[in-house]
Amino acid sequence: MSSTTASPLNPTDELLRSLSTGNVVVDAFVCLIVSLLVQQLITYLQGSSDSLLSRLYGLIFGKKEPEGVYRIIGITQRFSSEGHKIWDYDQKNHLLQKAISLYLADVLDLTNKDAKYDLLHRPQKKTKTLTDSDDGDTSVSSFDSDDESGYCGAVDGLSWEALPQENEWIEVEEGVQFKHETVEPEDNEEKKTKTLTETNVNFKFFSTLPDGSERIDALIQRAFKQYQDMERTRYSKDTLRYYYIQTGGPSILDQDARVTYKRYALGEEKTFENLFFEEKENVVQLLNNFTNKSGKFAIKGFPYKLGLLLHGPPGTGKTSLIKAIAQHTRRHIVTISLGKIHTNQQLLDALFDMQFAVQGLDSPVEMNFEDIVFVMEDIDCASSIVNARNDSEKKPSKADRMFDSQKKAMEEDPEEGVGGLIGPMLKPKSSEDKLNLSGLLNVLDGVIDCPGRIVIMTTNHPEKLDPAL
Repeated sequence: MSSTTASPLNPTDELLRSLSTGNVVVDAFVCLIVSLLVQQLITYLQGSSDSLLSRLYGLIFGKKEPEGVYRIIGITQRFSSEGHKIWDYDQKNHLLQKAISLYLADVLDLTNKDAKYDLLHRPQKKTKTLTDSDDGDTSVSSFDSDDESGYCGAVDGLSWEALPQENEWIEVEEGVQFKHETVEPEDNEEKKTKTLTETNVNFKFFSTLPDGSERIDALIQRAFKQYQDMERTRYSKDTLRYYYIQTGGPSILDQDARVTYKRYALGEEKTFENLFFEEKENVVQLLNNFTNKSGKFAIKGFPYKLGLLLHGPPGTGKTSLIKAIAQHTRRHIVTISLGKIHTNQQLLDALFDMQFAVQGLDSPVEMNFEDIVFVMEDIDCASSIVNARNDSEKKPSKADRMFDSQKKAMEEDPEEGVGGLIGPMLKPKSSEDKLNLSGLLNVLDGVIDCPGRIVIMTTNHPEKLDPAL
């Protein structure tokens, strides 16, 4: 004779048995509903920093936003179809966000808290390491000063910092909460036709204290002041001269986009002391008169600008002379490629805006005419607008111009790679101000004053250039 002992029921079985009605169909339906509710509840509560009771209370009775003051610093990041970030230097909030990130990296203690690591541009700071003694002696956080391998190029200016995780509130000081929020805009049919993707990045501050707004404002002010001091120190130490080269003109899809540059440090080796040509003394005297505003440049009303056309076969020293002029006048070199500029307005902006968007810098570099030598190299190859015009060319009538404009609008432009349906919509706008010789002459010797400007052009075939140029 044998006996069996029933195993005790687990809590889930007890719950289901207590809900049993004796009807198989009803019991199966109840089990399904309970399972779905538990699954949804777990999903809703998972990853929440609030307590279980508070989330349940908010789920049942509706959760109200706490009363207090908010401050939001937002930017919209744009990326091309290839994944490259497109900078909008008219949007300045990215500088304020960077200042806040650097400040929070200094003041926040994220020990035993979830955090993320970011590489930030900042001067090397001295940090405590495991090998430091207790007498307060510290060393630079990567290399010793006498370490031959201490220089790492661009990486040398980076520092890894612990920052709060995204989309989570954290107390940054007494009574002030902070959240780094990233929001992906919802897709719609209109955005699917665009070549750009957007992401909204918001820095949010919140406080329930009576003086919450003053606390937040003071925190942001301290962060921005620290960033200003860092940038001021960095620029004061940078005494190099740079060679600025265009990375590509604005797309036909965005005629108002700013031309971007890359820059490279210029050396001091090429000078007039190691450059020899017949007119050397005349050129040096001209540059000295121009720099000191003497000679003809001292005459009131005489244009205080200088233009040089260097011509000759390849290898005769045109580029070397440009370097020597820049070194002699202590100026940067900015290249203007006519082949990368589509409209007269873009050429005007390139030579008169005096703000140069440089890849890798947070804000455009601002300079004066006295700081730059503008260079247009091989202009006879870069653009056909500088070529001599035939005597048989005549000015087209208004009707002819209208017909040509409509015809070009319906055709594909192989140089700009835009046609089909997009072409007719955008071509008329771009062709109204298409780069021409008149626009170039206006930039070189127009009504806009440009005191102290030096422009140098080079060509291998001066006989091909238009006499007006």
